[in-house]
Amino acid sequence: MTTLTESKSDERAALRHFDVLEQDAEFFDRHLRSFVPPGAFDAHGHLYASSHIGPTYQSSHLALAPDPGDWEAYRKQISGWMGDRTPIGGLFFPFPRVDVNMPEANRFLADQLAKHDCLRGLMLVRPSDDPAEVERQILVHGFSGIKVYLVYASRKDPYNAEIEEFLPDWMWELCNRRSLAIMLHIVKPRAIADAANQQYLRDHCRRYPNARLVLAHCARSFNAGHALEGLHALRGLDNVFFDTSAICEPQSIQEILRMFGPTRLMFGLDFPVSELRGRAVSVADGFLWLDPNNVDWKTARFGTHTVLGIENILAVKQACRFQNMTDSDVEQIFFRTAHQLLRMGPQSLGSGQELYRHAKKLIPGGTQLFSKRPEIFAPEQWPAYYREARGCTIVDMDGKHYVDMSFTGIGSCLLGYADPDVTAAVVRRVEMGSMCTLNVPEEVEVARLLVQLHPWAQNVRFTRAGGESLVVAVRIARAATGWQHVAICGYHGWHDWYLATNVGAADDRLAGHLLQGLDPAGVPSALAGTTMPFHYNRLDELDAIFRQSPEPVAAVVMEPTRFEDPQPGFLEGVRQLCDQHGAKLIFDEVSIGWKLALGGAHLKYGVAPDIAVFAKSTSNGHPMGAIIGNEETMQAAQKSFISSAYWTEGVGPAAALATITKMMRVDVVGHVARIGQSIKDTWAALGARYGLPLRVSGHNVNCGFALDHPQALALETLFTVRMLKAGFLAMPRVQVTFAHQPEHVAAYARSLEPVFAELAEAIAKGDTTERIGGPVKHSSFARLA
Repeated sequence: MTTLTESKSDERAALRHFDVLEQDAEFFDRHLRSFVPPGAFDAHGHLYASSHIGPTYQSSHLALAPDPGDWEAYRKQISGWMGDRTPIGGLFFPFPRVDVNMPEANRFLADQLAKHDCLRGLMLVRPSDDPAEVERQILVHGFSGIKVYLVYASRKDPYNAEIEEFLPDWMWELCNRRSLAIMLHIVKPRAIADAANQQYLRDHCRRYPNARLVLAHCARSFNAGHALEGLHALRGLDNVFFDTSAICEPQSIQEILRMFGPTRLMFGLDFPVSELRGRAVSVADGFLWLDPNNVDWKTARFGTHTVLGIENILAVKQACRFQNMTDSDVEQIFFRTAHQLLRMGPQSLGSGQELYRHAKKLIPGGTQLFSKRPEIFAPEQWPAYYREARGCTIVDMDGKHYVDMSFTGIGSCLLGYADPDVTAAVVRRVEMGSMCTLNVPEEVEVARLLVQLHPWAQNVRFTRAGGESLVVAVRIARAATGWQHVAICGYHGWHDWYLATNVGAADDRLAGHLLQGLDPAGVPSALAGTTMPFHYNRLDELDAIFRQSPEPVAAVVMEPTRFEDPQPGFLEGVRQLCDQHGAKLIFDEVSIGWKLALGGAHLKYGVAPDIAVFAKSTSNGHPMGAIIGNEETMQAAQKSFISSAYWTEGVGPAAALATITKMMRVDVVGHVARIGQSIKDTWAALGARYGLPLRVSGHNVNCGFALDHPQALALETLFTVRMLKAGFLAMPRVQVTFAHQPEHVAAYARSLEPVFAELAEAIAKGDTTERIGGPVKHSSFARLA
């Protein structure tokens, strides 16, 4: 290690690249050691011997690097400043110089991999290489993928090369077929902010979903502005990863963490470049490398250059702090993402189920929502808990990625998980204060938009959930009419007024209204007979309720639709009966709202209620409920005490405002209808191909299939278990979101075919339950053991 006293004459000017000072190690120890977790894995580095690289290497700063630059040299050099936090493994590749002896460079790397189990390697390739020989070398040496580089483009100015000039389709096809990684250093002056680069990456990642693309240097965002401008173009691509190598400003890393999360980001140093002294800085629309030779460091009163790797890790730390990353998140960046990408070592499995076993001891029923119980999907196999959710992709507690082709947040996230516009509005409100003595102005703007979208309504009240919104709506209707009895059709939550349907009843009167087995234990017996059910499209049943009710009916509460369209005249007939008997018509749009029409399904059907109730999709995954109605009815709220502190917090209104304005701007309804139709077509085609007794039903946005077979529950469980292994959270029903894209449906269809084939085989052999590997799913609400 060089010390400052060895360069007394002109200390800062005389320092060379690859010199490590005591102050470098001291800085790392003081500011970074506690941040870097033990067991780091370097996901971007070079192993080399100078004899393989050629004369261009000798004329650069890198000529001062250790030679040979093998694993031992790496450890020795890095430990000079990282000490006991020096990476214990890494992903390496040769130096991609224009004059490199590529066969020898790849052979040197392969020898290192053979000596050290902790290493993984990428084969350096040119567009002109023989694809068959590249594949053979990968298989022989166990390379994890390929490294491509701009200097192998056939042009004089490679820094302006299009990506396809050095990453042709044959490389994608190979990596897609073998599920290999591609390490890409993007070029052209604006890198990821370049529109052509964005289009190329989107097209190829979608076309080759099994190839795993690693965008080096945070998508070469040495200019942080390029990341802020361009990274959004990669949203929704599930096979894109990033490494942090040589990035010295936190903004690029922070943007990746914000958009993609820690399970897509890998720590990398870029050895031996990491040992150069200096850093990269953003300059207008470009960037500049500062080093000991191009800056007069004597003029820097408060600082001097240090090792590039230190600047890099400091930027990672700052980005993690800005994004509120936990210790577990930091470990994910420093080694878990790479281990999962490269399938290294034993992968953690079943953490969610283990946590759920503990939860059932602490939380009666295990979960807060029945529809999130693992037992209704695949007992002992469903992941149960998540750590990240973006678009339509979920990351479970073990870091495994799933495309959600199931409930998608129980239908609450129509725009997709963590929609960027909604998230930005929520974060802004949280950081500016989400609760205080005064009211949030966003709720007034949300009320204005709701009235604008529903010309029949003049008044709005807010809650923070769907079930309690229905309680408020029923209270207002009862206050407005002075009557108590309510007729219901559909599922309306867990509260006493609704479960009163089953109080004192000899049978389960709610069985035909989505959920069966809802025991009214704890509901006052005095409520018996106050809530009376009728079936959808059965106007005669509602008419009988009006005629036979011992006292006038205050309200008819119903879903305008759930799985099917109303028969002609049904909703109009309900409206007419309510008018005839003086009852208030309440449409429960909690589940279907916004999905069939902007504003609500009742707008599509052209029937105006007295009150409509919204939640779920209204705020895209954030707590918010809305009760809208005509002035005559809603003003009755002032006669009854309806009030709650957390109905005045700011997150719900901020989320609702962002969600509604976005749905007014983009065609969400049209998109989910098209995606849902393609899913239904896939089920029908594959079901027919394999002779399954399958029926497809439901609105496109909330579609499903049913298996007409005595072992339907077991078959559905087997379906879910097999799709989990293929990387999908799946059940026989899908709630489609704006984040679902045709490539998700295509991947789903490819995985679905062998599963449907197995279902047919299981039916033929009668061994469905033996294939599941666990219990069969539950079919109704029940006490958990």
